[in-house]
Amino acid sequence: MIGDIKIYEVELKARLKTGQIGDIAKILKDVYKCQAKRCIYNDTYFDTISKDFFKTERELRLRKIITDQAEKVLLTYKDPPFDNLSKSKCEREVKVSSREETSAILGHLGYIEDISFEKHCINFQVKYRSFEILATLVSMSELEQDFIEVEVLTNNTDAITQINEVLHEFLSRLNVAPEQLTNEYYTDMVRHLRGQ
Repeated sequence: MIGDIKIYEVELKARLKTGQIGDIAKILKDVYKCQAKRCIYNDTYFDTISKDFFKTERELRLRKIITDQAEKVLLTYKDPPFDNLSKSKCEREVKVSSREETSAILGHLGYIEDISFEKHCINFQVKYRSFEILATLVSMSELEQDFIEVEVLTNNTDAITQINEVLHEFLSRLNVAPEQLTNEYYTDMVRHLRGQ
């Protein structure tokens, strides 16, 4: 959020087939001339003791981003989905100086650590039909699955429908089929795998 301006994260996510992650990376580099930026996300999600966030599909996440050059920590809060089909959400995000101290503050405020996992990501910034799209290739060894996420941030609610259409079109250009789309949360996938 910038001042009182809400930022909407319009996002689509798809499960990738075996070997598809390399094919998409090649298209992004060769066709769209994007530079690959590799990073690791260490994500921890917090909730109340009564699981209020889980029940209402809100998110309170502490993320440590590790690259070859640096590390940074972000605290993110996401509202319930404004689009139930894609599970896109309005989000607020701030950079914090210490993961440990922020986690301790959240604990003192009554929040508990709900679930943690690691994502290996390759980020590409793509200019497509006047939109700045963040395309992220995600590998999660725990799930033995690769994904692609494409997202656009906007503060204009009138643009959300058009952005959704553009993201669907862009995924088709990357040879991602509509049946590969998923709105399942990573948190739920990991919970299911761990039997939680």
